[in-house]
Amino acid sequence: MENLNKIFVLGGAGFLGYHTIKEATNRGYSVKTVDIVELPENLQFKEKYNVEFIIQNFFDLNDEEIISLISGCDGFVYAGGVDERIVPQKPARKFFYEKNVLPTQRIARLAKESGVKSFVLLGSYTAEFAENNMELREYSYQKEPYVETRLLQEKVAMYEGDGAMNVSVLRLPYIFGTMEGKIPLWSMYVDMLRGQEFMPVTTGGAATISASQVGQAAISALENGEHRRTYPVSTGYISYEDFYKKILEELGQEESTELQVMSFDELEEAYKEDEKLTDQEGVEHGIRQVNMLRANSMEFRLPTELAYDELRVREEDTDKLIKETLNWANTQK
Repeated sequence: MENLNKIFVLGGAGFLGYHTIKEATNRGYSVKTVDIVELPENLQFKEKYNVEFIIQNFFDLNDEEIISLISGCDGFVYAGGVDERIVPQKPARKFFYEKNVLPTQRIARLAKESGVKSFVLLGSYTAEFAENNMELREYSYQKEPYVETRLLQEKVAMYEGDGAMNVSVLRLPYIFGTMEGKIPLWSMYVDMLRGQEFMPVTTGGAATISASQVGQAAISALENGEHRRTYPVSTGYISYEDFYKKILEELGQEESTELQVMSFDELEEAYKEDEKLTDQEGVEHGIRQVNMLRANSMEFRLPTELAYDELRVREEDTDKLIKETLNWANTQK
């Protein structure tokens, strides 16, 4: 990969965008970033770090304006899009296509026209499941609206880069960490368990990584990533039972809330009923509830060597980080 000088980060006030900028400046790069909001004052980068922060709705700009904005940058990190927590009106496939696929294709094309040499897309672990978990594939997990469009998002970015721009993808698992002004997505789980006397929990678990490690992996992929390669990055693993126990510990409910680990078979009927309810309401999950249950009943582990050896991610205390994240989710409203 050619030497990089200046990196463009889309969404610099966002959770992952901010941590990516921090790592880029740690490695001596100049950065240009665009977001619709400003960073909190104490997180703003000092002049010595050479970060140009522009407050602008990037996607409202025309092609010429975007090319002008990106011009002079030879690396680009795309940290935009929506995830599967959004439950849109039917059809969900159209919603996720318009939110994740079309903007990515456009920006990748314009980045290439601007002279960008390396482009990193922050993607989803669901694409890794879809390609490599044969049991889920038997139940058409890869055709779920959110998952299918995440796979398509990767492909269109790669096609746009062919011949002139290196495009690689980080397939990101569960991400922990804190940032002032941001309420972690895990707050929904904290609120779900708050005050409950009983809570079922699935048998599976998930690969994990920290937000700062995502930033490290993103810059390493810009520097050394292979074109058309996807990187399923992870630095840890936690079972859903252990995760829920940590939430109860944070809430002080270890004695008052009973957790019951339940299998896919035990929970399937309830999830089918939930699918019927959402269908009647005219909305559609990006991953149907039963297939989400099926995935969450599996141990989704990823090897950590890719993150540590290839992408030069630094080790962190995962257990401590998860506890800090849950404390932040519990106390920030």
